Amino acid sequence: MKISRFCLFIALSFPLLSFSQNYSNIDFAHRISEKDLGKNVKALCSSIMQGRETGTKGQKQAAVYIYSQFKKYGLKAIDKSQDSLSYFQAFNLSKLRLPSGSIRINKKTFHNYKDFVADPIQDSAFLDLDVIFIGSSSIEDYSDIDFTNKAVLFLTSNFHKAFSQAHKIWKHSKPKLILFNDPINTKSFNRYKHLKKRIRSNQLRLNEPTKDSIDFKEQASFHRFLKEQYTIPISTRLAKEISGLRSKQLVKLATSNTNHKTVRSQMKFKIKKDNEIIKTENVLALIEGSEKPEEYILISAHYDHLGTSNGLVYTGANDNASGTAALIEIANTFKQAELKGHSPKRSLIFVAFTGEEKGLLGSKYFVNNSPVLLQSIKTNLNMDMLGRVDDKHQNPDYIYLLGTSDLDPRFKPMSDSLNILHPNLILDYEYDQPHNSLYGASDQASFVKEGIPSIMYFNGLHDDYHTTKDTADKLNYKNIKRVAQLVFLTAWELANQD
Repeated sequence: MKISRFCLFIALSFPLLSFSQNYSNIDFAHRISEKDLGKNVKALCSSIMQGRETGTKGQKQAAVYIYSQFKKYGLKAIDKSQDSLSYFQAFNLSKLRLPSGSIRINKKTFHNYKDFVADPIQDSAFLDLDVIFIGSSSIEDYSDIDFTNKAVLFLTSNFHKAFSQAHKIWKHSKPKLILFNDPINTKSFNRYKHLKKRIRSNQLRLNEPTKDSIDFKEQASFHRFLKEQYTIPISTRLAKEISGLRSKQLVKLATSNTNHKTVRSQMKFKIKKDNEIIKTENVLALIEGSEKPEEYILISAHYDHLGTSNGLVYTGANDNASGTAALIEIANTFKQAELKGHSPKRSLIFVAFTGEEKGLLGSKYFVNNSPVLLQSIKTNLNMDMLGRVDDKHQNPDYIYLLGTSDLDPRFKPMSDSLNILHPNLILDYEYDQPHNSLYGASDQASFVKEGIPSIMYFNGLHDDYHTTKDTADKLNYKNIKRVAQLVFLTAWELANQD
């Protein structure tokens, strides 16, 4: 495309652009090829990868493929070793399953996720407790009773407000367990049970203490209570067994707000986590800076996807074999530049993240266990879902940029100026607001949370998103190439600024 003399003058004179005296960076950007991008996408979408779901054999096959490309092109591991394993940042996840548990009272046994819902904080608990039934009266009416190391059962006529009432009971004298039942709105218990079951079943979580768990002392008392204590909704069937009352009596008592004579009984409570440890890994590579090697520009894309379901493979060509293919090609191009004597001043880290589809787990682990000082990472450039056209565009030669208006005001004018020189895409800033949900939906969010300026490159959503129709043949490889060129030039500029 022809560039006006005025635009060219503005681009060349923009103070951030370190390449105004030579065009080697653009020459290298032209080396990013559609053919190689297509080869990488097809490899990542092949049957052996099985949809690359985190923790599966297919995901590990994809990790090995990405590593093999980094190694083939001559990139080093971050510890500068050539040992194969040093390219992988391995970590464990917990695959959450429904915890097994029971409450035994009066020689009858009631089971977790049937008659009560308990989500254990610790691995297991085996408690033999006195349980005190206090009806629906205010806790002030029982100020003379010590609930310490006991279980308390109360009634409520509002299921969702019961957790606040439980907090008051806990503050009173810190019982071991707090049980509650809403005998009026029995469907509320069933909805809660099914929701918790759906949320918990087969989810993945980082198998390590999080920053939130370290900061308990700084959190409000109510949040500490929710994290540290068992507050357990129970069925009316179990409430009847503990209280010795019939259903109609429970309903009347829940709405009367009158004092009720306490009922004491013995209860055995057992709970056990049943989580599976899942091993997974980010893939990392490095090009060391020539002048400021302890400062880093981090370029990333996630390589995991949804795996298989009912014999169908979710290949995830757009999400995100496309971004991963671009990451590999950008790394290769920087290495070619280094071999030609054009080493970046700052170091470049290339990261293919796992676990993005499970909640940004790979990038969260990276920032919590960064192999370099977090404050030394100056920028993250993250690519997710390249090479498709959303319903807002007819011209495929565009890319959304998210994050240019957030932590670094230089990003937007720099991106605009670089793009004028090459590759001259349509830069769409429609979603470029710090609180846009899409800005928090990919791995750059983990870096933004740490105050690290980040840009997300994204082609938008489409009807094939997260379906088996997201296939390699539907990608526009020319678009992926041009986006990769823009990311390359942006990384080059950031790495070489004084």
